[in-house]
Amino acid sequence: MKEKIVCTIITKSYLAHARALANSLTENNPDIKLYVLLADQIDGYFDPEQEPFNLIRLEDLPDQQTVQRMCFYYTPFELCCALRGMLHKYIYENELARLWLFLDSDIIIYNSLEEIFQQLETTSILLNPHLVAPINHANYDVLEVRILGSGVYNAGFLGIKRTDEAGKFIEWFNQRLSHYAFQRRGEGEMNLLFVDQLWLNLAPTIFKEVALLVHPGANVGYWSLVSNSIYKKDSNYFINDKPVLFIHFTGWDISQPSIASKYLPSEKNTSIWEEIGNKYKKVLLECDYEECKKYPYAFNLFSNGKIITPAMRYFYYKLINKNSKELQANHIEPFKSYDDLYFGIYKEKIESFLCKVLRIYEYDYLNAKLYQKFRKPIINEILNKFSRFSQK
Repeated sequence: MKEKIVCTIITKSYLAHARALANSLTENNPDIKLYVLLADQIDGYFDPEQEPFNLIRLEDLPDQQTVQRMCFYYTPFELCCALRGMLHKYIYENELARLWLFLDSDIIIYNSLEEIFQQLETTSILLNPHLVAPINHANYDVLEVRILGSGVYNAGFLGIKRTDEAGKFIEWFNQRLSHYAFQRRGEGEMNLLFVDQLWLNLAPTIFKEVALLVHPGANVGYWSLVSNSIYKKDSNYFINDKPVLFIHFTGWDISQPSIASKYLPSEKNTSIWEEIGNKYKKVLLECDYEECKKYPYAFNLFSNGKIITPAMRYFYYKLINKNSKELQANHIEPFKSYDDLYFGIYKEKIESFLCKVLRIYEYDYLNAKLYQKFRKPIINEILNKFSRFSQK
């Protein structure tokens, strides 16, 4: 078992980001290795043996039936977030390390992580809050409301120490993310979810041994730069008189490297940030960014080559979660079920529309009997006609 590792999750189009993260980790922490879970398939696009990190494949994870379902009903971004619970479970059960940090792939490390690992020695779970003080900016209300909506803690960082309490957290986290890690889509409460990040709000009150990483130089993102600025001293970056440990490039765009984040007020883009952004762009390009960004996502298409739409993904999710007998949802292979899912979505839309139209009669005494007698036959007849039409 290794003492310390760092891990992340990517699709293969983010391979350049993982390479950049791995290289920065090795440069500043030569004894710590990066482990990368590929939420995708290699499909011959790269050779894992030639990469500066250790690769974990989807096939290595536990509960393959759930993994395959997640690959269908989650989008690429959602899947990378939803698999974090399984990645922690894999590390925990396979005893890969005693201490480990999860970092988003769009992070660059600028210093030793030893101070973070030392704090992790004192707890089981280490979270990083977006804010540790009120935002000092005229648009504080807009920015703080955004943080309220996206979560108290930033899920781009998570520290775990191998303990029984951490094992309980990992089991809980994995179970929730396997089914509830959508990004603002779905119905009712489902539309409130923001991938894995909002779940972390509950961790400090549910589990023991949870601590907060409040080092100003750790996980520096747009939320840090609103009230504070990065400055340079003796070729090193600092923020709030503390060395920058790693920067999280959330909302950064390689085509506009001098802009720190699309979420950051424009006046916060300093000359120092222009230097940082251009260096990150250079690093990504050296890691074959232009080539990697073209790599196709393995779970974008049905087996017949047709595109899987977000509506089809969510419709399948609803089928398996309500244990529907229709299509024998618990046994169908979603990637081979284009016709069933395509028709199922339109059937659902027609039924919803007809129910809204026919509901008028529920409040009409004169037509109450007509409604009760003909509601189902009318719906069934229209569905049959639609079915015959769609098969032409």
